[in-house]
Amino acid sequence: MEIKKVALTLGIAILFALFIVFLVDAIYEQPKYEDFCSYQYYPTKAPSLSDNCTTVYNENLVNSCIKEKGEVRDRLDEKGCQIESYCDYCSRDFNSVNSKYNKNIFYISAIVGILAILAGLFLPKTIDAIASGLMFGGIIVLLQGTVRVFGDLGKWMKVIVLGIELVILVWIGYKKVSDRKEVKKVKSKK
Repeated sequence: MEIKKVALTLGIAILFALFIVFLVDAIYEQPKYEDFCSYQYYPTKAPSLSDNCTTVYNENLVNSCIKEKGEVRDRLDEKGCQIESYCDYCSRDFNSVNSKYNKNIFYISAIVGILAILAGLFLPKTIDAIASGLMFGGIIVLLQGTVRVFGDLGKWMKVIVLGIELVILVWIGYKKVSDRKEVKKVKSKK
């Protein structure tokens, strides 16, 4: 392939992938941590030694909070002294919503990526650089979606997802990209 075609292929691949990523982000916004958690980690005023602050520790609260995947927080008075402790579930709730979001991004990316790969396969040979660009772009989109969901998957689900994606790409390559037609022509000439 000429350098112009390689440049066009790479350009289309990268821009296609970026276009899809930013289009999906514009339509389907990612959850924001701030919408779930507004906890202030540091008191506005640090207590002084003369404030005689006492620490309240509730072992049952701490154990149940950890068990329910919450975080123990403290309510502070105007001097910065601890008034009480409570269990905050905002991080757990955010992580749950964000995990669902990542799975949805994976499904969208998988569909768009595979469609782009297939579109690249069925475009005529006369526009090979464009077809290759769509195929590479589809692979990048598929990879991006896989990376997003990877942290939320267990060991075996990671293996299964990667295996399925690999099988799909090998099958597409075998059916459409391989030189099987040329091999058949050579065999028929003998």
